[in-house]
Order: sequence, then structure tokens, then C-alpha cells
Amino acid sequence: MNSTESRSSSRGRVWALRIVRGLGIITPFVWIFYQIELESLRRAFAAIPFWVLLPTLVLPVVPMALQGTRWWILLRTSLPSLSIGKTLECHFAASYYGLVLPGASAQEVVRALMLSRQVEYAVVWGATWVSKILGLVGWFLVGLVGWGMTDPLFASQNKDMAPILWVSALFMVLLLAASFSKTLTRPLREVVEQFVPPRFLEKVASVRDAIYLYRTEYRALISAILLTVILQLILIFGTSIVIYAISGVFYFWPFALVLALIEITVVILPLTPGGIGIREGLMAWLFESVGIGIEEVGIYIALSFLGNIARLVGGIPVAMGRVGRSADRDGID
Repeated sequence: MNSTESRSSSRGRVWALRIVRGLGIITPFVWIFYQIELESLRRAFAAIPFWVLLPTLVLPVVPMALQGTRWWILLRTSLPSLSIGKTLECHFAASYYGLVLPGASAQEVVRALMLSRQVEYAVVWGATWVSKILGLVGWFLVGLVGWGMTDPLFASQNKDMAPILWVSALFMVLLLAASFSKTLTRPLREVVEQFVPPRFLEKVASVRDAIYLYRTEYRALISAILLTVILQLILIFGTSIVIYAISGVFYFWPFALVLALIEITVVILPLTPGGIGIREGLMAWLFESVGIGIEEVGIYIALSFLGNIARLVGGIPVAMGRVGRSADRDGID
């Protein structure tokens, strides 16, 4: 195959991937709103109290700040002089870019790239990886408690959720083992070393060593996991409040289970920007199991997009040109 054919084939794969992602975003919305009568949707929107806009717009900012704080706690184990202001600046800016980049983990990648230009990249990427794992572990723990706290009748009527929960458990175990166990990952490393360039292996090894350091950083890990659970409970509470305003029924633990399954699945299947489309499709399926009608789901999805306005806050440091300034002037001694 000549170079022209190779470039053509590469462009074809890129466009195919874009089409798949586009379908992944559009299809769930078409399916959801196709089932909704427009007049019913209009009446339902008209009945929503105005105060529901407050938790929709404001509450997302709090978990975003807590996510950035969790990252800072982990970073400070190796970078004690790093300021929380600099960390949150990178975090909010990355959330802004995460609105358009593919994958639920795009935000973590962008913020790591921003900060690693100024400090030791292995420390930044190690903390980023551990932060992401703690987020998933937190969702799994919250979902497990949600499953235990829900009505037994609900559990018996939604047995199809159990396999998702156990697959998530297996995923958590494998992820933790791959991240923190040298012994279990040695065979995989030996295979990878046969195909990966030595220069890249050196960088991966330095990040891996930075991750291993957290095996003894108990205080930072406990603080980070507690912060993770708090921010996730805030997200669940916010969802419960919005659904209460729409349907008149307040749920909490069922939503803990449902949101946990959604967030873990979105990470496992990073196909669309911010998980858009996949998340909404799962909402339509799993919210129905809690007793939320398709009209209410449609309204919730429409309102949840308003929550993305909070992520536009991250555009402020980008517009001001603060992201990427030299470390000595910007919160790192």
C-alpha cells in the first residue's frame, strides 16, 4: 500500500469513528423524544416550578470544585508547594474543554496535560490516574449501598441491574489490581515491553512508580475517597431534587444505584464527548425502572444540559490566558 492509499485509509477510519460517535450521541435523543407527545412535554415543562433552575445551575459547580480538590490532595503528596488555586484553575479549564472532546475521561487528560507542562509529568499523571480510580470506586460503593438500601420489591423487579453491578465489581477489582499490584501486572508488562519503544516505556514506568507511591499514602487516599463520596452524594441529591420538582416524588437511594451504574458504564464505554448520548440512553432505561415516565426523563435531560453552563466557568481562566503560565508565577514554588 502506497502513502496516498495509507492516508486515504486513515482518513476513512477517522470519518467512520466520527460517524459512530455522532450516531452514539444522536440516536438516544431521537429514541427518547420520539416516544414523547409534544403537548404532554409542553404541559410538563409549564408545571415545573421556577426554583428548580437553582439546583440545576448551581449544584454542578460544587462537585466540580470537590473533584479538583481531590486531585490537589493527591498531588500534594509529591508537590507540597502546589497551590489549590493553580490546581482548580487547571481543573475548571479542563472541564470547559471536556464539553467538546470525546470520552468521559477527556477532562482528566486535558487537565493533566495542562499541569504537566509546569511540573513533573509523572507525578501529575499518577495523581490523575489515582483520582479517576477513586471516582469509580466511590461510585461503586455508593451504588452498592444504594442497592442495599432500596426496597426489596424494587430489587426483585429490576434483577437486570444486578449483572451490571457485578460486572462493575469485576471491573473495579481488575482496575485496582492493574494499578497497584506489581506482581499481578508483571506478565502483562513483559509482553508490552516487546512491542513498545524504550523511550515510551521509561515514561510509563515513571508514571507507574508515581502511582505505586500511593500504596502507602493512607491519609491522602482516605481524604480523597471521603471527598469523592461527598461529591457523589451531592450529585445524587441534586438529581433527586430536580426529579422531585418534575414528578412530585423524592427518590434518593434508587438514584444512587442508577447514577452509579450510569457513570461507571460511561467510563467503560468512552465513545462520545463527555459521555453525551450514552448517558441519556441509560437514563431513559434505568430511570424507567425507578418509576420515572419518559416525559419526565425528557424534561430531566433538557434541564441537565443547563448544568453544562456551570462547566463554561472553566472558560474564564482560558480567556484570561492564565492556564499554562510558568510555574514560578502561578502557585508552584
